[in-house]
Amino acid sequence: MPPARLFFYFNGFNSAILEDYSDNPKIVAVAGFAREQGYSFIPVSVCYRKAAVQAGAALDRIVGPVSEVVFCGSSMGGWFARILQLMLEQRRPDIKSAAIGFNPAYDLRTHGHMLLGSQQNHVTLENYVWTEDHGDELHRLEAAVDYDAGLPFFVYLDKGDELIGWEHSAQRHAPISKVTAYEGGCHSFDHYHEALADFERAFPGA
Repeated sequence: MPPARLFFYFNGFNSAILEDYSDNPKIVAVAGFAREQGYSFIPVSVCYRKAAVQAGAALDRIVGPVSEVVFCGSSMGGWFARILQLMLEQRRPDIKSAAIGFNPAYDLRTHGHMLLGSQQNHVTLENYVWTEDHGDELHRLEAAVDYDAGLPFFVYLDKGDELIGWEHSAQRHAPISKVTAYEGGCHSFDHYHEALADFERAFPGA
């Protein structure tokens, strides 16, 4: 058996990945792309109040002979993808990796306070309160890695993002990643087909 090639996908903040994600065209497109490229597709529904535990659990799925891992996510899932890539480098530096962020969150040690207060998951409809302790857990994850390390990182932005200003994101990420910005779109990120095609050209598989 050849070494495995794995492709993880993470949801954003206040979102989730259902077992049946067939009505989510973005996830369907990412899953189809991954499988067409010969990856095993692994969707991970992340509750960011348990981010550290879920990060460890995701990395624990990377066992045995593995040649390549791609971590991909939207919004906070894009941030999480980058964090997992850097954590994997600490654990298994022998594995080739890439991170893909669609309108990714960033610098949560600086901006995390904006999440404090009452929240609702728009997929599960769960109501909860995001506390300083939850934010501190994300800060610790970010502080435990070198976010600016020179590992392959691909950032794709919609200029119509209504939550994260694309120009500030591009400025932050340009020194450490390949940044591509598309006209229009929204925070959910509409240009996933174009982004995946770009990633295929820019990051040939192992």
